[in-house]
Amino acid sequence: MKTENKLVILLFLMAFSTVFLLYAVISADNEALMNAGNSVVPTKADIGKTVYTEGKVLSKRMTFTGGHLNIQIECVDRTVLPVFVPNSSGASSIYSMIDADNMIGVRGSVGEYNGALQIVLRNERDLRVLG
Repeated sequence: MKTENKLVILLFLMAFSTVFLLYAVISADNEALMNAGNSVVPTKADIGKTVYTEGKVLSKRMTFTGGHLNIQIECVDRTVLPVFVPNSSGASSIYSMIDADNMIGVRGSVGEYNGALQIVLRNERDLRVLG
């Protein structure tokens, strides 16, 4: 085998292993946060941070434009918190996964929309049906 071919194969293996390790670290971080049981009710101080919270689904609805999903959950302290799932983050499949009165855990970025706090999910793995 030529030296150039060996070098290409070596570079490919290095790139693949780097991507695999990055995926493993991100997945482990996501799983650790989802399994930690450290549910919080976000405050304005959490804007821009990633948090994990649990609550009962009060309602769900798809937006009229864009195919996004809006979920209202009731947290443990009775706070009603909106959860926003963009279309690109699996909104339609999450819509079919959950029903009113389900307990869910969500991991997402705390944001503010029209003066109210909300959690924005990045992908389907950021939501877990608890019961």
